Amino acid sequence: MKVSVIIPTFQEGKFLRACIESVRRQTAGSASVEIIVADAASTDETQSIARTMADKLVVTTARGIALGRNAGAKEAAGDLVVFIDADVVLDDNVLRDILGAFQDPDLVGATAVGVPQDGGPWARAVYVGTYVLVRLFHVFGLSLFPGICVAYRANAFRAIGGFREDLAISEDIDLSRRIRRLGRTRVLGTAKAFVSTRRLQKNGLSVVLFHVYHHIRYLLTGASARRYPKTEETSHWTDIWRTR
Repeated sequence: MKVSVIIPTFQEGKFLRACIESVRRQTAGSASVEIIVADAASTDETQSIARTMADKLVVTTARGIALGRNAGAKEAAGDLVVFIDADVVLDDNVLRDILGAFQDPDLVGATAVGVPQDGGPWARAVYVGTYVLVRLFHVFGLSLFPGICVAYRANAFRAIGGFREDLAISEDIDLSRRIRRLGRTRVLGTAKAFVSTRRLQKNGLSVVLFHVYHHIRYLLTGASARRYPKTEETSHWTDIWRTR
């Protein structure tokens, strides 16, 4: 089995090296692993790191995490497409656990569990609470997987048309919800993805409420936020709520 790991980026030079190194350290057995960085025309060192460390670099002129993920997936040769955020460091056995889960031919999607790599009790509580809800919804047949580290069977991903590029957030739970119609999904409790809590540290409760509001909005109406600025582009907690 071949695995394509896709990392969407924009100005992620501070985090990307550690992310790719964690993918290179994976215990993936006999599986072939390719790393694809899909970058939205960064002007920092993101692209130079990707050229040195990744197998493929895809550059887009427009921004958007869904757009970046889709652009990377178009270049993917893997039977599985694994999407991870650029500020994530994977535990060493994540790909092993993913590959083991996909030995089930009916499985079309799976998620690792996001764990804070920094921050205090507040950050831990947010992520613990998030994945308690992910598991709870999953028990009742609703796959709502955050995009921190998710894996999909490539043919199923393409069959549903990939990520919705009109959604700035909720694009991840939208895809996992739609792909569930094609087969089974799983929450892989032993697969840990250690994620930066920079958003929580800078914008605190505001970023949590922003996600809660727009995820509920998506579940009720199918629409969500069309803009989500990077943490580094905000100077006040209200900035993430601006539509322009």
